[in-house]
Amino acid sequence: MAPSSTTANTNQNDPLQHPLQATAMAIQGAAQGEGRAPRLSHMQSSNEGPADIIAKVSGAVQGGKREDDGAYFTNNEGIPWPDPEHSKTIGGIPVASDVFLFQKQQTFNRSKNLERVVHPSGSGAFGYFECTKNVSDLTKANFLSSVGEKTPIFIRFSTVTPGREYADEARNPRGFAIKFYTMEGNYDIVGLNFPVFFCRDPIQGPDVIRSQWRNPKNFLFDYDAIFDLLANTPEGNHAGLMFFSDHGTPVGWRFNHGYGCHTFKWVNKDGKFVYIKYHFIAEHGQKQFTQEQATQMCGEDPDYSKRDLWETIENGREIAWKAMVQVMQPEDADPEKLGFDPFDVTKIWPRKQFPMQEFGRLVLNKNPENYHRDVEQAAFSPGSMVPGIEDSPDPLLQFRMFFYRDAQYHRIGVNLHQVPVNCPFMAKSYASLNFDGQMRVDANHAGNKQYAPNSFAHKFRPDTAEAPYQVGDNVMSRKSHYWHEGKKSDYDQAKDLWSRVMSDQEKKNTIKNTVNMLKFVKFPEIQKKYLAQQCNIGVDLARGIYDGLPKKDFRWSEVEKLAEDAHVWYKEKKFRPLNGERLTGYAPSMPVYN
Repeated sequence: MAPSSTTANTNQNDPLQHPLQATAMAIQGAAQGEGRAPRLSHMQSSNEGPADIIAKVSGAVQGGKREDDGAYFTNNEGIPWPDPEHSKTIGGIPVASDVFLFQKQQTFNRSKNLERVVHPSGSGAFGYFECTKNVSDLTKANFLSSVGEKTPIFIRFSTVTPGREYADEARNPRGFAIKFYTMEGNYDIVGLNFPVFFCRDPIQGPDVIRSQWRNPKNFLFDYDAIFDLLANTPEGNHAGLMFFSDHGTPVGWRFNHGYGCHTFKWVNKDGKFVYIKYHFIAEHGQKQFTQEQATQMCGEDPDYSKRDLWETIENGREIAWKAMVQVMQPEDADPEKLGFDPFDVTKIWPRKQFPMQEFGRLVLNKNPENYHRDVEQAAFSPGSMVPGIEDSPDPLLQFRMFFYRDAQYHRIGVNLHQVPVNCPFMAKSYASLNFDGQMRVDANHAGNKQYAPNSFAHKFRPDTAEAPYQVGDNVMSRKSHYWHEGKKSDYDQAKDLWSRVMSDQEKKNTIKNTVNMLKFVKFPEIQKKYLAQQCNIGVDLARGIYDGLPKKDFRWSEVEKLAEDAHVWYKEKKFRPLNGERLTGYAPSMPVYN
């Protein structure tokens, strides 16, 4: 609740008691005198200047409003915000006219100076990708066309949400970003050591990251935030289950599998496409620390993951992953057929239905020569796709293709391609149509006209245009197109992970790890709601966590009651897919173009 607007320890009838109070009263009086509604709400301090604010913060002025008490949330222009979980889409694909989505993400991208806002702490290494299977029937990507062909790569590993001050082995997802230097440009895969993510609509992306940041009031780790977001986001608890398992504390960067997470398209030379998911399986095995081991390592060697990667390569040993792919025909990409949504990044493709096929190897064998130049300034974007590899109708992927690049342009600049690690040095042709910008030091336009088309050079590649696909409908709205939204089926894969995949010891560790953090949550309501979500994954999971809490201010029966409708929390009926809306990406029945 917002605090009272009355002023404490001051004489409110004496405007001269402090000049700042007199100014505030004059402004309010002027607004009332002109017939406008008085600015009685806090307005996030927009109705105060810096002097007003510091007067309160310093204690020179007592009382006054300190916290938001606005009637509803708005964007930066004061326009009412319609909903926190649904972007504006056509057929489920986010559109550029969603000013709420773009402003939220662009503000988030610029919310920190210099340091990455996501994945700030990490390290990387160079090596090569070797194609081990001819997949030219599935994709025209040239680096996948010849068995034995090797493509230079750079991989950056990272923790995702803590700042650079955090220890490597802290509980967190791990970033797994690959840059392929192909002959048709740089191709980036930006993934994790989890196959799923915590949200599926891009408008919630900044919230996921901020929920795992430090508390802005006191810079302490915010246990309330991480559990509160998961408590109110049913689909997020699939990744949440992995987060609190020992997958959240892997043994360094090396003993991780990597996943592309999103669904992508592979397109062949005939323009036909399939949907695919990437898996990178560590040839040297996947290992995790227990919570106790990770905590010990955080104290003994906070840079353990960075040191282990560096020293392994310095000692002449290679680190390798098998590159695997799952393949789905476009006509099968229908949740009504599959029983799950293939474009929902909070869901996996079951391997029994879609077996993994090996197509290559990733090998790391060379350390960077300068951390700042080669690692800190490495820039990745899932929008960097070469011919033969394209996007799918996954809305989070669609928007990440914009905002990752936007974040890097803010952090490094639009000419980031001039940093060696980002340079497409293997490209057979490099003649950018993008000119000028801060710190442009190459040949810039190199004599090209600064407009197109022109009468002097017309060097375009129509054959690289993206393969067309049909979306589910042509209605622009904020209505969800996620098949699972508002259904108990949102928990099915997490239930399977808990009940079928995890061993008894892994289950015990997950319960213990969760208790270790949930016990610090100050609000019983958050604990109770979070346990209600877990109850829908496994009653034994939720009950184990509940029993392990050293202090309980609510009864187990309250958790069970809450669990009954936890799948629809904050899923406004207006935005649920009630008329058959779903994400689809069918191949068109007739060619749109050749």
